[in-house]
Amino acid sequence: MLNKNLNKQSNSAAPQFMVYPKRKSSGDEQADMYLQFYFQLNKVSKSLGLRINFKQWDTETHSIKGQPLHNQLLQQKVDEYTQKTMGAFYMLTQNGGEVTLREIIDAAFGKGGGKIYSLFSVFEDVIMKMEKLKRPEQSGANLLKHRTCLKHLKDFVKQRYQVNDIPFTRINRLFIDDFEHHLRTDAANGHNSANKMLQIFKKVYRIAVDNRWTAHNAFAGKRLSYKDPDIEFLTASEIQQLREVDIQKEYLRKARDLFTFCIFTGVAYIDLQHLRRRHIETGGNGTSFIIRKKREKTGVEFMLPLFQPARQLLDQWNPDWENAARDTFLVPRISNQKFNNYLKEVIALAGIQKHISTHSGRHTFCTSVTLENGIGMESVSKMVGHSKIQQTQKYARVTAVKLERETKGLSEMLFNETKNAVK
Repeated sequence: MLNKNLNKQSNSAAPQFMVYPKRKSSGDEQADMYLQFYFQLNKVSKSLGLRINFKQWDTETHSIKGQPLHNQLLQQKVDEYTQKTMGAFYMLTQNGGEVTLREIIDAAFGKGGGKIYSLFSVFEDVIMKMEKLKRPEQSGANLLKHRTCLKHLKDFVKQRYQVNDIPFTRINRLFIDDFEHHLRTDAANGHNSANKMLQIFKKVYRIAVDNRWTAHNAFAGKRLSYKDPDIEFLTASEIQQLREVDIQKEYLRKARDLFTFCIFTGVAYIDLQHLRRRHIETGGNGTSFIIRKKREKTGVEFMLPLFQPARQLLDQWNPDWENAARDTFLVPRISNQKFNNYLKEVIALAGIQKHISTHSGRHTFCTSVTLENGIGMESVSKMVGHSKIQQTQKYARVTAVKLERETKGLSEMLFNETKNAVK
C-alpha cells in the first residue's frame, strides 16, 4: 500500500508515509489504524479513524487480509491524508525555503489536529447545495460557471503543485495571481471571463475567511474589474439585407429566422429556447399579442408586444400556435454553439462585415428596432427585462440615426435664428 523501506529513506527530500495498526495493549484483538509521516529524520503519527482485527493485518502487503471493502476504505483515508500532506509540503517549499515536519502537518491538518477544510471539498459542497436549491425553471447557467471555475482550479493546482487538493491555509496572493495568469493563458479566457472565474473563487474562499479556516484574507486588495463588451448590432438597412438574402441551405435559413425573431423581440438565446405558448398573452384589443415571461438568467419579468415580423415567424413555424397547449414550445430547437456557427455563414451571405453572435439580436432590438424609433429608455428596459435602467443605458447605444433625429428640431431652430440675425 505504501513505502516499505522508510528507514532507508527517512532523510528524503519529501515526506514519506507508512500505515500500521496499533493496539492499546498486547492482548487486544482490535487495533486502530495510523498513518506515520517521515521527514528529515523526524516522524509523526495520526489516527485514520478506522479499527480492524489485529490478526488480519498483513505486514508484507500492508493491507487487511480478506477484507476488500475495508482495504478500499483504508486506501481512501490514506490517499486523503497523503494528498493533504503533499499539498502543504509543495506550498511551503514553493519559494525554496526550509520547512519542518511539524510545519507541514500543521499546514495540512491545522494546529491541534482539528478538522481540515480544503479548497475543493468546500467548493464541491457549494456546488452540491446549489444543485439542491436549483428550481426546474432555472437555466443552470450560474451552476455551470461554478463547475467551470472548479475545473480550472483543479487543472491549475494539479499542474502547478502536483496535488489533488489544497488547504485554505496555503492559499496566498501569489496563488491567486498565478491562477489568474493560468486563466488568461492556459485556459484561454478573456478579461471578463477570467474575472468571473476569480469572482466565483473569491466567493468560495470567503467561506473559509468567515469561518476562520484561514488566518488571513488572500483576496484583500485584489480588485476585479469588468469591461463593457463591445457587442455588434445591425442597422436598419443591414436588418433588411439579412431578411432579403437568398439562402439555399435549410439549416442556414433556420438560423436566419431564429436570429430575426431575436431582433424583433430582444430575447436572449436561453429565453428563445424556453418560449412556450403560455408566455404569449392576448392584448387588450383581442387581436394583438404580448410576450410575457421571466428571464431564465435573472428571473426578472419582461413584457413586449409580439411585433408583426416575429408573429409571421411563429405562423411559419407552427400555423396553429394560437390554439396550441400551454406548454408547447413555439421555437425550433438549436444549440447555442451551432446557432453561432451558422449565423457566421448567414451574415457572410448577406454581405455584412461584422462579428455577429446570437446575443447581437438582443442588442439590435435595443438600438435599431426600439431606441432609434423613439421608444423611451424605460419602456425598452421593461421589454428586455432589465432590473435596473442603468443596464439598458450601458446596453443600448446612441447611434448616428438617433442623434440626427433627436437634434433635428434644434438644428433647424439654430439655423433660423442665425439666418434672421444675419438679416
